[in-house]
Amino acid sequence: MAQPWRPLLLALVLMSSTLLTGSMGQEQNVAEEAPAWPEGSSAYDNMVEMTNFGYRKIDTAANENARNWIASELESMGYEVERQAFTTALCNNCENIVVTIEGILKDDWRVVGAHHDAICYSPPPLIGVTYATCESSGAYDDGTGSGALLELAETFSQWNGTPLHTWKLAWWDYEEWQGTGSPEGGGMGSLHFVEQQIPDEVNVTYVNLDMFALNWPVPTPFASQLAGCDEEYWTLYMFTSPVDDWSYYEDRGLEVSDEMRLYAQWFQDHLKAINTNLSHPEPWVSVIDDTKGNSDHYNFIMNNHTATWIRGQHQYVYEEGDACEQTPKHAQSDTVTTINTMAGGRANVEAGLQTGLDIVATMAWWDWTAGQNERNEEDTLTTMGEQSDLVIIASIAAFLGLIGAASFVYLRYARLDE
Repeated sequence: MAQPWRPLLLALVLMSSTLLTGSMGQEQNVAEEAPAWPEGSSAYDNMVEMTNFGYRKIDTAANENARNWIASELESMGYEVERQAFTTALCNNCENIVVTIEGILKDDWRVVGAHHDAICYSPPPLIGVTYATCESSGAYDDGTGSGALLELAETFSQWNGTPLHTWKLAWWDYEEWQGTGSPEGGGMGSLHFVEQQIPDEVNVTYVNLDMFALNWPVPTPFASQLAGCDEEYWTLYMFTSPVDDWSYYEDRGLEVSDEMRLYAQWFQDHLKAINTNLSHPEPWVSVIDDTKGNSDHYNFIMNNHTATWIRGQHQYVYEEGDACEQTPKHAQSDTVTTINTMAGGRANVEAGLQTGLDIVATMAWWDWTAGQNERNEEDTLTTMGEQSDLVIIASIAAFLGLIGAASFVYLRYARLDE
């Protein structure tokens, strides 16, 4: 027999689980408890494979071959791959690669993304000038993110159970701006997803993987120290929906609601809780307000979704004169060899990749744990309902039995009176 309080209680459980997932399991060693955990060495191998396809510029064979390889790897893991084709003024053959892991909450998504394309043009002060011989293997930008995301997909495929939220893993095409002669900006793949693939009723929390590995625990190279860097390690930044400074987005037309501010505060707290759990030291792993955009997370924030950008080093070295940050991107020097040299060897690159992998995997494992807890809650509520139904049936049976017994006694004594 249905109880009127059961739907309300279940709704409260879902609401509390959605808002407080970050508080679950924070004292546990998640890497030991999970049936599988991502490895920086495997993410590194994926990064190398991405570079082997050549210059992954939009509308090229190298770009198409790289995304075909990603799709093939995902299919071998057991995923159903969604290929989201789109066109723009400059791209006739662009395609996002997306897989979905269904969660209990169908209208609340966790999306993790990285771009699979690459670009090459001149650095500052003449930034964005393209030329015929300029090609980039895109190792750091963004073989690191694409390779790490593929390793996360492999890990998630080995986890049992159902996550609380629905998870989508996405490899974006056409993130890179095509240079000074381009009639359009970058971020076209994620923009297509945000505008065409997210229903109005769905809330999204987005994690962007774009250029990390040259970050904590990679020690600052001696050459950087000679250049004036006084930091012990390169920093891993988590540029997240702002708590204090929304001016960058407001200047671009975003109307910031109280709900967006609330979720931004929750997400920053959630990420900080993850880093605390993993013993990531401040300031080497820092959750801070995003005030620059400049990657795929921008499109999510501008469309009222909460997001973070996991980013090694700092990208505004030329603006701020930061001797501690020297990022290889958008140039022929963006190679595996360059990354290894800057990090002091492959082992350090793997360790830097591991830092970001641990953050995203912990976020995911807490969600899988929350999903299992939710299932347990549902089972408990069902059991409570079944037990209450049995109690009611037993009570009715007992009551009817008493009535029957009383009737029997009454009739018997009635006959004796006759």
